[in-house]
Amino acid sequence: VARDILRYVMRDMTHPEGGFYSAEDADSEGKEGKFYCWTREELSKLLTPDEFKVAVRYFGVTEKGNFVDHSDPNPLPHQNVLSIVKPLPLLHSPEKPLTRPSGTLSPSDGEREGVRGSHENLSKDSAVLTSAKTKMFEARSKRVRPHLDDKVLSSWNGLMLGALTRAYAVLGDESYRAAAEKNLAFIQAKLWQPPQGSAALSAASGASRRDARATLFHRWRDGERDSVQLLDAYAFLLAGVMDLYEATLDPKRLEFAVALADTMLAKFYDQENGGFWQAVPDSPDLILRVKEDYDGAEPSGNSVAILALLKLGAITDRKDFKVAAEKSLRLFANKLHELPQAVPYLLLALDYWLEEPKRAVIVGDPSAPSTRALIHAAHSVYQPNKVVLGNSGPVEPFAKTLPTKDVPVVFLCTGTACQPPTKDVAKIKEMLKK
Repeated sequence: VARDILRYVMRDMTHPEGGFYSAEDADSEGKEGKFYCWTREELSKLLTPDEFKVAVRYFGVTEKGNFVDHSDPNPLPHQNVLSIVKPLPLLHSPEKPLTRPSGTLSPSDGEREGVRGSHENLSKDSAVLTSAKTKMFEARSKRVRPHLDDKVLSSWNGLMLGALTRAYAVLGDESYRAAAEKNLAFIQAKLWQPPQGSAALSAASGASRRDARATLFHRWRDGERDSVQLLDAYAFLLAGVMDLYEATLDPKRLEFAVALADTMLAKFYDQENGGFWQAVPDSPDLILRVKEDYDGAEPSGNSVAILALLKLGAITDRKDFKVAAEKSLRLFANKLHELPQAVPYLLLALDYWLEEPKRAVIVGDPSAPSTRALIHAAHSVYQPNKVVLGNSGPVEPFAKTLPTKDVPVVFLCTGTACQPPTKDVAKIKEMLKK
């Protein structure tokens, strides 16, 4: 599923220079779902008998259809929204529960029978389904496509950057890394405006580095960008850049993450009470300046900013990042206690803060294949309360003191205590599981 979603985004929702578009409409030619839906009759004419048989069972296509646009006085009839109703291993399982003299088989019994029955045909069914999907895709490509909303939003691009990067880290597909790096290059070229004298600023330390003169624009389209300043843009992109750094250990990515964090703190952070304002004080048409905390279809800027700062603080040992994150968590303590289901992303940040994270410090050239194999190993175990860092760039001073003999190697550290270094992939995975 993840691969299919990324394939769609990279194919249909990406600007030639790497930015990600915002949306595609659900309707075309004035009809909801016309581009996406299928009738059983359309498939019977398009596919071979074998392809049709497999496709309609796999996607659950019926003569009646499963979608009606009730807002349309003349909706298209018999439309089917495709979804996986019968996965390939269960494609030949019975439509009704199996029975035996003593009664109805349990679902697990039925599933085992279905798996056993379909196993012999699995390879054939997979090939037939692939052929059917190819024909369906080619036929759909000839339809009138829905309107494309081709503006590029830095906030949503930050979310997509993180998704691509995590997919690369786990799956090792170099095309995901290339797309992520191209996307960041687009954002930096089109939507990021560093302050004058930024080179000098990078040599400073702590809160003195904060400079509100840098600007991350929120929207770009055809060379035009708006001037609105929103927390979501900074927080979401910061999280995405952090993901990219941890997956590549490129010091330039970490430097940019630090610059983003400093600018975000300068523009949005409430020094007195903690938390982040949604907009800057001089925003046009600003009626009320608020601190959004609801994690809905999108996480809130506060939740994302807090977790990103905690991770960045663990990597750089910047105390001001950690203090801002902790103070913000305390501001939202009542919400975390009384309505935790409304702030699931913030709960991730709280969980991260409660215990010092493990740090996988990878010593070696990040561009070398042997080092990349170790980075991949560090990301192959689900361990959310960890960070992966190198030993160059603005990382914590402790990481730069680790021995550099026999590199590449991985040190798994908590505080200033580290386990013996290793380059054994299996051992790295075992260490991270503990």
